[in-house]
Amino acid sequence: MENRTITIENGIVHIPNETRMSILEIANLFDIFYQTAKREIRAIEKSGIASGDTTSCTIEGQIICPDYYGLEMVIALAFRVKTAKAEVMQKWLLRKISKAGITEMLILPIQNSMLN
Repeated sequence: MENRTITIENGIVHIPNETRMSILEIANLFDIFYQTAKREIRAIEKSGIASGDTTSCTIEGQIICPDYYGLEMVIALAFRVKTAKAEVMQKWLLRKISKAGITEMLILPIQNSMLN
């Protein structure tokens, strides 16, 4: 099975085609404590910004929590935590967006939705 975890090595971000990471893997990615990652992920889920993969879940009290998360959650968390690896990820993402042409990425979907 192919690796589905994001890695950051020597300032280089490697993102697989289909990201699927546990809270522990995300915590290790950003060099943060498991409890910190879990708390921030729950806050992101509660805000509705991103959610997890609901094909595999765990019950925590009265809450059903995903066991795995995709790229959206990792990106959201990268902008919530303050670590060297999170900063590398932030800069990498911003470079990717600026190279792709931020205007096209933001305006064209809006224009297309207005036409429909």
